[in-house]
Amino acid sequence: MKEDYKEIVNKLEEHIELEEKSIREYSKVLSKIESKVLKEFLRGILIDSIAHRELLKAIINVLNKVSKEKFVIEAEKIPMKREDIAEIVKTLKEHIKTEERTVRDLLSIAEKVEIYPLRETLRTLFEDEVRHHTVLKNIIRVFEEYSERT
Repeated sequence: MKEDYKEIVNKLEEHIELEEKSIREYSKVLSKIESKVLKEFLRGILIDSIAHRELLKAIINVLNKVSKEKFVIEAEKIPMKREDIAEIVKTLKEHIKTEERTVRDLLSIAEKVEIYPLRETLRTLFEDEVRHHTVLKNIIRVFEEYSERT
């Protein structure tokens, strides 16, 4: 690991500890909540916390193993058949296209919901989907660039 990543990794590890604490706490109180509505929301936050922890672990693993230069090289290694790449790209593009229609509706739906926590949750879901689409588009770009070079 590059020396300049050491501090970053330490901070990310601290954040993982916070996520793990949240996961334990949410799991503990979930069974005590009688309201089905509140229970569902808390379960959703618990699942998000698990996902955050796993993403942070993945980032730390990459930072511990490779430099920026090596990461770029690794990301460009796509030892696949052209047909497989084409299928992956097609699937990811279809997913984005299908989701974009419904995701756009989330904001307009959110504005119609008068219950503040629900409205803000819908807005957050919209923002998450926009970020997911950005990541997927970057993955598609990597596959397409690789495909053009081979």
